[in-house]
Amino acid sequence: MTDISNLRNDLNNTELKLSKSKEFQSFLSKSIDEIGLVRKLEKKPLVWLDADDNILSAFDKLSGQELLSAPVFCQISKQWVTILDIKDLVKFVVSLFDKDNNLVENIGFEQVSIRTLLTNKNGVFKRQCPMIGKNDSIFNLLDLFYKKFHRVCIAMSDDQMDIKVFSQLSLIKWMVKNNVLGSSGEFSLKVLGLFKKDKPLIQIDHKKLAIDAFRLLAEKNIYGVPVVNENGELLDNISVIDIKYCKMDKAKLLQPLYEFFYPSIGNAYPIPLRDMIVCAPQTKLREAMGRVAATKVHRIFLVKEVVEAGITNVPVNVISVSDIVGAIAAIAGSSVLKSFGQD
Repeated sequence: MTDISNLRNDLNNTELKLSKSKEFQSFLSKSIDEIGLVRKLEKKPLVWLDADDNILSAFDKLSGQELLSAPVFCQISKQWVTILDIKDLVKFVVSLFDKDNNLVENIGFEQVSIRTLLTNKNGVFKRQCPMIGKNDSIFNLLDLFYKKFHRVCIAMSDDQMDIKVFSQLSLIKWMVKNNVLGSSGEFSLKVLGLFKKDKPLIQIDHKKLAIDAFRLLAEKNIYGVPVVNENGELLDNISVIDIKYCKMDKAKLLQPLYEFFYPSIGNAYPIPLRDMIVCAPQTKLREAMGRVAATKVHRIFLVKEVVEAGITNVPVNVISVSDIVGAIAAIAGSSVLKSFGQD
């Protein structure tokens, strides 16, 4: 995710001053309830976890619903205590293997609870549950998203269990549908500082094992990386949610990536690939958001063509949904930036 201080410096160094359109200003100042941000979710059942659920049960709930995270409720304290991220489960699975991919711990997973996974040695949860009220503004929502929460809980009433969970991707989809950016959507990805020429791209070769890919995600604390062939061409993308294909299956984890997704193909990667978004530095924010909303893909790739080698689609940069939300907050201005001590 783009660091907010670096993003702000990049924006200040450009000759173009980012200014909010009237539509965008109006959107930012209104409350979550006023604009009906979660209206679509009112009839959707809440997916939540008990702090003392075992991790296999949690795994099934998250992967079965294609969720990156879910809020956790403690029956002892009778409150929402934390949020379980699919990255937590990936890190746990990776921790069971050594660097040579030998299983070092054979744990009875049904005996490992969310509480065990997410508390420190003193029994305190390592992070809080991100919670705001329906009368809070969009600024407050952006604030929590900037704190690297991909999903935020919104309290709808005094009933403790009456909450809705709203994601960064849902915010992008809502903004695209309701066209709230106005002229602010005309800024290019380059102007917004989202393409970093000097930032090394994290990627993985398609011959590496699945466990290697998940270890890379865990070590870098990221949600996804591009999969490339021996020429560096973009073939696919692997993300933390893909752990659903193996759960705790050691044999599946030790498959090379070219077999992990497509076991019947062998070592030839299939064509066409899963949906991936390829953009240019000049791509407008509005277009990038529209493509993310339409495909529900969490990453955008900037690629180059190596003409002399006849190689196409070599990834050089990646932009995440979090980066796009960061750009939205940067356009929003100092009201959000102040909460991070940048003013």
